[in-house]
Amino acid sequence: MNKQVLYKRKVHFYETDAQGIVHHSNYPRYFEEARGFFLEEFGFPYSRVREELNVDIVLLELFVKYKQPLFFGDSFNIKTVLTKIDRFFFWFEYTVEKEGKILAKGKTKHCCIDRNTRKTVSVPKQIQELLKDG
Repeated sequence: MNKQVLYKRKVHFYETDAQGIVHHSNYPRYFEEARGFFLEEFGFPYSRVREELNVDIVLLELFVKYKQPLFFGDSFNIKTVLTKIDRFFFWFEYTVEKEGKILAKGKTKHCCIDRNTRKTVSVPKQIQELLKDG
C-alpha cells in the first residue's frame, strides 16, 4: 500500500500551554488535518466524500507516541501514510518531524458510515481504487 503525503504546518500560539509547548491534545487534530490533506491530494476531499458518496469517515482507533515537544512558532511536517485498506476499514500512520527529527508518531483506524442511516458501509469503491497501488 504505502501511499504517502507530506503535510506542512506551523504551531499557533493557541495550541500551546503556559510554557509555549504544544498541548498533547493537539496531535490528534494535526493528524486529522494531515489525513484531510492526504485525501485532497488524491482527489477526494471530505466535501466530495460526503456529498458525492454520501458517507462520513469515522475514527475508530487512535494511538499517539510522544517523543519530543513542539513549541510555539515551530514549523513541522507530518508524513501521512495509508498503510492498509480493505472492504470496511483503512489505517493511517503519521510521523511528526521537525528538522529531520521525529517528534511524535501516530496511527488511526477508520471506517465509513452512511450519512442517512449512520450504519457502517463498505469503503466506497472509488476510494478503494484510488488509494490502492496500481
